[in-house]
Amino acid sequence: MPHPIIQRFALLLFAWALLGSSQATAQTQEDALSYADLLYTQKQYSLAAQQYQLFIRENPRSANVQAAWLRLGECYVQVGQTVDAQTTFRHIVETFKKGAFVGTAAYRIAVIQFNAKDYEAATGSFRTATFNLTDNEAKLQSRFYYGRSLQLTRNPKEALDQYQAVMKAAPPETNPFYERCLLETARLYFDMGETEKALEKFEELASSAKTQEFKEEALVRGGLLAAEAGKPDVSEEFLDQAMKFSDASPWKSLAQVGAVFNAFTRKDYDKVIQIYSLGGTYGAATDSRGKMLLVVGHSFRLKGDLANALKLYGLVEGKYPNLAEGAEAGYRKLQILHQQGATTLPIMAERFALKQKETDKDSKFIDMAYLMKAEWHFNQAETSASGPGSDYSNKQYSLAAGAYGAVRPQNIDEKFRSTRLYKQGWAQVEGDEKEKGISSLTKFIKSYPEDPLAASALAKRGTAYLQLNDHNNALGDFEKLVKDYPNASELEFSMQQVALLHGNKRDIPKMIAAYQALLKKFPETSGKGEAHYWIGAGNYDLEKYEVAVSELRLAREHDRENFGEKATLRLALAYYYLEKVPELAKEARFYIETTPLIGPLSDKKKRPDIPTQVIEYLGKKLYDAKDYAQADFFLSSTIDPEDASKTQGPVWKLVAECRMKSRKFQEAIVAFDNFLRQTQRPSERASAYLNRGKAQLCLRDFEAAQNSARESLRSQKEGRTNAESRILMGDVAAMKGDLEGAAREYLVVSQIFDDRDVTPIALTKAINAYLSLGKREKADELRNQLAKTYPDFKPSEKANTDC
Repeated sequence: MPHPIIQRFALLLFAWALLGSSQATAQTQEDALSYADLLYTQKQYSLAAQQYQLFIRENPRSANVQAAWLRLGECYVQVGQTVDAQTTFRHIVETFKKGAFVGTAAYRIAVIQFNAKDYEAATGSFRTATFNLTDNEAKLQSRFYYGRSLQLTRNPKEALDQYQAVMKAAPPETNPFYERCLLETARLYFDMGETEKALEKFEELASSAKTQEFKEEALVRGGLLAAEAGKPDVSEEFLDQAMKFSDASPWKSLAQVGAVFNAFTRKDYDKVIQIYSLGGTYGAATDSRGKMLLVVGHSFRLKGDLANALKLYGLVEGKYPNLAEGAEAGYRKLQILHQQGATTLPIMAERFALKQKETDKDSKFIDMAYLMKAEWHFNQAETSASGPGSDYSNKQYSLAAGAYGAVRPQNIDEKFRSTRLYKQGWAQVEGDEKEKGISSLTKFIKSYPEDPLAASALAKRGTAYLQLNDHNNALGDFEKLVKDYPNASELEFSMQQVALLHGNKRDIPKMIAAYQALLKKFPETSGKGEAHYWIGAGNYDLEKYEVAVSELRLAREHDRENFGEKATLRLALAYYYLEKVPELAKEARFYIETTPLIGPLSDKKKRPDIPTQVIEYLGKKLYDAKDYAQADFFLSSTIDPEDASKTQGPVWKLVAECRMKSRKFQEAIVAFDNFLRQTQRPSERASAYLNRGKAQLCLRDFEAAQNSARESLRSQKEGRTNAESRILMGDVAAMKGDLEGAAREYLVVSQIFDDRDVTPIALTKAINAYLSLGKREKADELRNQLAKTYPDFKPSEKANTDC
């Protein structure tokens, strides 16, 4: 198929033939070309194109044919026939290969391609133009755009070569492309990451540029680059100039952003806030706005203005939810809430973490949010008003443990990792997940043996083992702490636990040694009373009673509240085995009088009793020592007043006798009655009835006394008790005024019973009765019998009833 241009030529020739070319003149070649040029200058581009085509057709070998082809292409450009124009210009390039017209045609093609953003094609065309153009100005312009095309097709090094060539081609004052090449060179160096070279070019342009637009960009970008390159003075100088730009300048807002960053870098937070407060778009058209607002928020926070910091962070988070700036802003909000101890922190942290997972599941802010949530719950548990072990505290520990567990250790700073694991274990133990807590603490101890919290972790794990009744592992942890961490704050506690655990295992010598080591290391330990008590108790168990006594006294002295009762009881028992009755009596009385009952009285439960055999032993010893009141006190302490049957008969008997000696007749009667309920032996019953009668007589209950005497006589038909019962019968009769009856009872005893203690008393009482009756003769007879039979008897000692 013929080329479109050739077709057009044929149509034109045909038209001229129809019109009859009779008027055509025989023009020369130059006249035809001149005519076409004239039409071109008069902007008759279509007619000019026809004439150029005619010239080319009729004069293909003319020296001016390249010029005709070029003007033809220009005509097509002017009338918007871009495709035809390119075809024409390409024909020149491909046909004639080189020369000024080839250079111009290539340039025209390149411009069309460049404007169409076909930079790859434009690169080749500008190259051809550059190496064929002869006019210096045109050549300079072509080389510049050749560089731009290389730049736009990502051939930075080749582009730099062309820009350098342009700048060397003519001095700045006569080179219209010098400033532009300098700007593009700076941009290229920046894009290539060569900050120093880029800064150098921007500095040169900032100081020499006559074009305001270029100067503004150079100042701003140079200022930003200077800050990045660690040249704050240069950055400050440039950005200060840029801050004076007109508000209409597209670079002023970016300059403000740069100034904000500079001020923040030098920690001039007041300056950051001042620049922000001036108002403006603050990089609204750049990707720096979010960063800048974030920096302003940081400045408010670091100045302590948390309210404004929260506002800025909220603005950034809301405007840039899916960018790194939005994520950091949300995290910083949580930091402030954490700092304020806000009750909303756990909910806000959870929401933040869930939102971040949707946009960036690997974000480290997620883990820091969970860490803050965990710390909040942990602090709530630690400071709970309800105290450790309360439901509230345990729940907070449990929530803390869960949040700590959600943290991915590799996503948090190294300085937080050990503490997180330690607190996770602690919270799990306190939150009733002791097995998990032990596992976490074990991992911590293995991973961070030199950590300042390692000793505390051992102590906590040991405590957890204790709570699980795993005493062997607990002992191992506490002993390791004592051995490996001699300066730990938990040392005292651990030494105490070692001693207690040895005691729990009944390894008495090791328990004693452990407590002695505790006292040596910590002479003023808060567990001083406990240590002395268990050293004393251990020596007691080893039957080293003298040593036990010394330690138990110290235990009571140092911690009466917790060990006073226990130490006193052990002291009493130690004195019992040492057979030191006065000391035993002192400690036993102190224990009984000062030790409270266990539980409410309605429980009918008493304090831990001193063993009955000890009290009975003490009572007997005191009775033998004629300390009847004390004997009664101790023996009575063993009695259950609501169930007399629980007290053995011999105790009742001894209590009754003590009370008789102490003239506590009514109480003695009660004791004799309880004794009589438990014994069936006639002799014991006779004696009890006798003594009960004596008590009743002293209380002037004559009838009761007489009945008791009769019961005694029925229980014992003969012997001393029988005789004393008859004397009692006489005493009752005498006190009732029946002296005759009394005399008979006394006389019977003197006649039927011979006893050096009893019979003289009976004779004496009979003598007194007869004298009271006025029967002196009978009285003298009995007096002579008394003197003859019992010459050593002294009536004043035993003749009267002891009431």
